[in-house]
Amino acid sequence: MKSTCLVFLFCVLSISGRVYSQNVTFGFKTKQEPIENAIFEIIEVQDGRKVGESIGKIYTQGTVMSTAQIGDGVAQTLKNYFKTSVKSQNETKQAILVNVEQFEIKETKSTNTVAGGELKLKFGFYVKGSFDPIHLMDYEGGMNYRRSINRLDLAERVIQQALDNSLDYFNQWINSQALNNRALAGSVRLIIENKAFESDQDTVFYDFKRPLKWSDFTNRPKSSSSYNAMIFTSLAMEGRPFVEDGSIIMPLIIKVYMLPGQSWVRDKNDYSLNHEQRHFDVVRVVADRLTNNLQNLDVNPENYEALVNDAYFDAYREMNKLQELYDGQTSHGRKRDIQERWNRMLDMALKGDYTALENVLSE
Repeated sequence: MKSTCLVFLFCVLSISGRVYSQNVTFGFKTKQEPIENAIFEIIEVQDGRKVGESIGKIYTQGTVMSTAQIGDGVAQTLKNYFKTSVKSQNETKQAILVNVEQFEIKETKSTNTVAGGELKLKFGFYVKGSFDPIHLMDYEGGMNYRRSINRLDLAERVIQQALDNSLDYFNQWINSQALNNRALAGSVRLIIENKAFESDQDTVFYDFKRPLKWSDFTNRPKSSSSYNAMIFTSLAMEGRPFVEDGSIIMPLIIKVYMLPGQSWVRDKNDYSLNHEQRHFDVVRVVADRLTNNLQNLDVNPENYEALVNDAYFDAYREMNKLQELYDGQTSHGRKRDIQERWNRMLDMALKGDYTALENVLSE
């Protein structure tokens, strides 16, 4: 069976008129004009082609075709080339990963002594950080050429020129994107905006100058509930980041509100109104504590989204816990002495003194 396969292979080669010989290895020099003061450094090269180290077949003499390779392999040779051809700044620079998606050379014979060839390159450029690499851009390029079959150095020059072109292109691209591309941002600035929102019939926003009124409770009392009143309060945070001068700016707006359409009352009296107001105060206090936490976060472009989200969800959980503690300890306002203690505690917290509140949370 084995000798049959060899005979068949010989027949195919004879019909094609080509003879395959030993490998040809190309080497590269440092870019003739290295990139100076680069804002990036290529620290890793991956060969994503999954075809081994061959980059194609080329003619070496007459009908002889050889497998072409580069240096010590595609990934290592390109890494060495990029390392010596890019002179990075000493300051903060972007760590770049290059994924080789295509590196292919093909030749055909034009005459007995001349070969025509085509080189195709496709590189993916990524920012490499603590987490998964972030895709920046893809470069696709190549060159067509003709050469004398005995001039392998001309094919090597073509590959060298194509690599130089890819590096020049990426350098131009990253310099044009550095100040406006979120993936390339070097720092993060959180801006917590304290805005006053106008209330309407659907939403009442917290306002120190405008305490709740019974007219804010517009839903019908729940027949299944034994409580005198019910208020729906909540906390929201909004923000959309943008890039300015190479820094991510994250404006954050925190909203404290109640929904009249989901709040109701049976017996309208001042004591009950104060109890419901204190539910609203709890949310305001949690929002203030959230603001303090956000202002003290140590954020960078890799972690800011996770840290901001964690801070918000921690605040939301704290809000729910405090509401449960408040109603549980006061028995929904029935225990007047405990209600008075919560009144004092929330008044202190609204002024920025959270000592008593934190004692309750830690119990």
